[in-house]
Amino acid sequence: MVDEERRGFLTSLSSAIKGEKRESDPVIRPPYNSDPNLFHRLCPDCETKSCAKVCEEEIIAIAEDGTPKLLFHEKGCTFCEACLKGCEPGVLSDIAIDYIHAKVEIDVLKCMAWHQTICSSCKDPCLEDAIAFLGLFRPEIAAEKCTGCGWCIPVCPADAITIASTRKGIE
Repeated sequence: MVDEERRGFLTSLSSAIKGEKRESDPVIRPPYNSDPNLFHRLCPDCETKSCAKVCEEEIIAIAEDGTPKLLFHEKGCTFCEACLKGCEPGVLSDIAIDYIHAKVEIDVLKCMAWHQTICSSCKDPCLEDAIAFLGLFRPEIAAEKCTGCGWCIPVCPADAITIASTRKGIE
């Protein structure tokens, strides 16, 4: 209860800093895909867009070009496989890919912990324990553990965590 109150307080304080609008969302594709070219070949013609409709966390949005992308404004991906099962064109497949092709980074200039404020908001939801603290301060992301699920992004009260696709030049 105390952690939730502290997180709410810190979030309200930082809302003035980070503002209401986010920069344009990066194109991060759903998991369970080994060929990103399929998104552009098959998704625009899909009429049902069922991957977005069945997402339990409601983080899949359909971009203007008709392709799905993940939005981490409020939640992250649980790898529940609902999008995989709902994908009618077969873009998502049951290849054992239990990560998202993305890289999560902490902006040390924005991060409250890097500025001697005790905050572990990003570490708490990380199921893979990919965020480690050096002492009380200085959180760092272990790239080899991070699945790109995005759960650390919406809980950061300073909007210091960003995500980018690791598939440069393809998307």
